[in-house]
Amino acid sequence: MPSLSRIVLALALFAALLLPPPARAQSAVDAFQVKGIDVDVTAANVSAAKEQAIADGQRQAFRILLERITVASDHGRLPKVDGTQYVRDFAIDQERSSSVRYIAALSVRFNAAAVKKLLRDAGISYAEVRARTVVMVPVLKIAGRALLWDDPNPWRAAWTAQSGNGLVPLTVPSGELADVQAITAEQALAGDSQHLQMLGARFRTGEVMVATGTLTNEGRRLEVSLSATAGAPKPFDSVAYAATEGETADALMARAVRDVARAIDTVYKQPNMLHFDRSATLSALAPLSGLDDWLAVRERLGRVSQVRGYEVVSLSRAEAALVLHVVGDPEEVRAALGRAGLGLEWSDGYWTMRPAAAQR
Repeated sequence: MPSLSRIVLALALFAALLLPPPARAQSAVDAFQVKGIDVDVTAANVSAAKEQAIADGQRQAFRILLERITVASDHGRLPKVDGTQYVRDFAIDQERSSSVRYIAALSVRFNAAAVKKLLRDAGISYAEVRARTVVMVPVLKIAGRALLWDDPNPWRAAWTAQSGNGLVPLTVPSGELADVQAITAEQALAGDSQHLQMLGARFRTGEVMVATGTLTNEGRRLEVSLSATAGAPKPFDSVAYAATEGETADALMARAVRDVARAIDTVYKQPNMLHFDRSATLSALAPLSGLDDWLAVRERLGRVSQVRGYEVVSLSRAEAALVLHVVGDPEEVRAALGRAGLGLEWSDGYWTMRPAAAQR
């Protein structure tokens, strides 16, 4: 007769089977929203100038969106369509005008399903938004001081304005008491792993990046250096920016932040493109030692954009048999699963998938 513990485990596994697959991680990032589009149009009257400025801004945002989610080698063959027809909604963040001139900053959100279909029909691969957030720690070095939670910290303000405007979710802590207690500017600069992990744990991630901005030459030069915990998409160690004529220190920092954020997106994007011309099904066995293993498999499958869905063929205390609906070739899928903490190995004529022990 089976023991009570085995009956309880079997019931738990059966209940897990009845539950829907886990939803993808939610974040403030909407990869199909483009913020900070500046427009400046002069026309016969302010109404005409505003109408043209909004249409121009939407077209500019659409091009930025297409380039954001595709690779540079495909930018020359992006569909030449009127981006305004793909707009879902837009917001005017700032505006001013005269009798014939209209100046504004726009945020434009596009219809994700329609844009994806446009790219698929054109045979162009694209990347989905990254599921896991990266906590960004912006330290500003200026006049011999290191600022992090200080107010004002224009470097942190620039990163806060950028968050939610790309493929990689960048979370900038607000500086509340728990943030201040987790890490100081000096600990961040020293790469103190214990305190970086404490801060990351507040946002349920192990990926933390320190962006140090060193402002010199009376605000005319900015050197940006990056350090990061394992797994975070770090594009470089350091890069320098020089202010252009008339550019303020705040504008210089905002430009650098946009550039670094695009570089972070590129590092993530390159190995995570969805190749819809190579869709397939993949059967895999997932050995289990209990309910925790099954829940870990489900949660990590939800992080992998190359896995468009899956079916549970059978589920027992010892193993789960799955059919994955994937895009990309097996090695691309295997690499994407590995980044999510699922090892996929070919052995004895079938695929075996199990959670990486270090990430359980």
